[in-house]
Amino acid sequence: MKHHLPTTKNLQAFLATAQHLNFTHAAQALNMTQGALSRQIQALEDVVGVALFYRQARGLSLTPQGSKFIPLVEDILTRMRNAMLEVAERSNRIKLNAPSCLTSWLLPKLMSFQQFYPDIEVELTSSIKHQVLPNFDEFDLVILYGKPTQSLSVTQYVLFDELLTPVCSPELWKVTLDDDWQESDLSRFTWLHADIEQQDWKLWIKSRNSGLQKAKRNQTFSTLDQAMNAAQQGFGIAIGDITLAKQDLNMNRLMRPFETAVASGQSYCLLRPEQAQETSIDSFINWLLEQSAT
Repeated sequence: MKHHLPTTKNLQAFLATAQHLNFTHAAQALNMTQGALSRQIQALEDVVGVALFYRQARGLSLTPQGSKFIPLVEDILTRMRNAMLEVAERSNRIKLNAPSCLTSWLLPKLMSFQQFYPDIEVELTSSIKHQVLPNFDEFDLVILYGKPTQSLSVTQYVLFDELLTPVCSPELWKVTLDDDWQESDLSRFTWLHADIEQQDWKLWIKSRNSGLQKAKRNQTFSTLDQAMNAAQQGFGIAIGDITLAKQDLNMNRLMRPFETAVASGQSYCLLRPEQAQETSIDSFINWLLEQSAT
């Protein structure tokens, strides 16, 4: 067998000829002349180094090698079609990975983007645990929580910095405290934590310097969105990011007793591979950055 590969025309000509076992009918099916089809078959046989058809006076028939070659060629052409479809679809599909706590903040922005860019699909996958490194093997864009990366292999965009403050349901606040409440009265609530180390509450207490130490009752959750959901339902008071809680605050599902918020030093950053240059991704990034600024 020669070292170069057959062309797709060679393979298509072979399948048509194997189906019809007639050069004339196969040529008509492919909208080409009988001579051109015969040359395609001859070129394919030269490449593979064996005869694929018996050419007899009463017509064509497949050689054993030709019969064996049919499913292989069908598989090759099917894989090629699927690969072309995948490339075409992927050019207008963006795979985005983000922490689950961003879902309520992110979904309205994705829906708005879809209205302005109906031909670009954003496929969102949520992660329960915060990742340390972006996974660009499976995703085109990744949103990470933490300190902005210094990696030279990625381009990053800070969506917003984390600002923390206590939040709870308005109904729970009215039932638990009167108008003359003191900051120390916060200990009367069940404190809701998004991590076992209770870092957010510790940071808030340190920033207030009010002598408040800890609550009598505590409940720990595995994610921030679980803790915030519990706060909405009146189970206690949580420490939440004011950007992520904005919609719930505006709709009066949550309230913030304090106007001040403490910066945690962490941010939510959108990351992309340094070498990635795609129009659809650029459009989405610009849109998300614009929406994040409002």
